Amino acid sequence: MKFKNVVSYNIKKLVPILGLAGATMFMGGCEKTDETPKREVELTFEQNRFDDLFYDDENGVRRPSQKAQEYIDDPTVGTIYLVPEGSWLNFGEIGIHALREHGLEPVMKYSPKFRGKGDFRFSLGVASTIPEDSLWFVSNGWTINKYVSSQTNHR
Repeated sequence: MKFKNVVSYNIKKLVPILGLAGATMFMGGCEKTDETPKREVELTFEQNRFDDLFYDDENGVRRPSQKAQEYIDDPTVGTIYLVPEGSWLNFGEIGIHALREHGLEPVMKYSPKFRGKGDFRFSLGVASTIPEDSLWFVSNGWTINKYVSSQTNHR
């Protein structure tokens, strides 16, 4: 004697049920992370004042300042913004290149926590004479002569 078992099913209901069953196999339990939100801090600098950013050691190697190093080592600090202040109008293309290559770039490479913020007020058109430099500033978070575009938009 043979038994014939017929199970009726609706394909519209079967696909979601199988999907739900498959998803539960791959889902882990909900894990609560104890990660507290990271705070953001700012280090400001001017064209003649970089002591909050870096110093040169006895071998001439540029190192982050003590204040910057404390922020790097602090696990509650997520981002350290480097913020320029004042006018940079007297910086020509050589000065802008030196600022990038010898001032800011070594510090930025020291920790991924460093990020640029704020606007450099260079003389109009000077930053674009060396595109690599202006692109580097912008890609690291700074703006260049943003004040000019905001002035023309308000007219």
